[in-house]
Amino acid sequence: MAEVQDNSARHSIAGVRRAVEIVLLVTGSAAFYAATMILMKHWGAVPPVAMALLIAVAFALGSWCEIEALRTERLSAIYVAILGIECVIIAVASFLFLGETMSVREMAGAGLIVVGVSLTFV
Repeated sequence: MAEVQDNSARHSIAGVRRAVEIVLLVTGSAAFYAATMILMKHWGAVPPVAMALLIAVAFALGSWCEIEALRTERLSAIYVAILGIECVIIAVASFLFLGETMSVREMAGAGLIVVGVSLTFV
């Protein structure tokens, strides 16, 4: 009986570990894709070759995180989560670092995105 409980505990720990890994991969992918968009907004701030390289690296890292997450999870869940988190990251970064304003309606929309993404994985 103790052996069965040991196996159950191992599977439970492995499941939690994989869930944390998926959250980190999805968040990482969204963050790198958001960085790609923010870098595109600043095209011309540095020489084009350097900016193109930064954009390519950020996009490649975002793609790698997404591919790793897709290895074991459903496309529909991962895609929705990445897009949702990316939207929120861009909205927050635009407000904090680019001086853009957000209306109460836009903030509520960002909050609804967070709730929707959370429901995907509950």
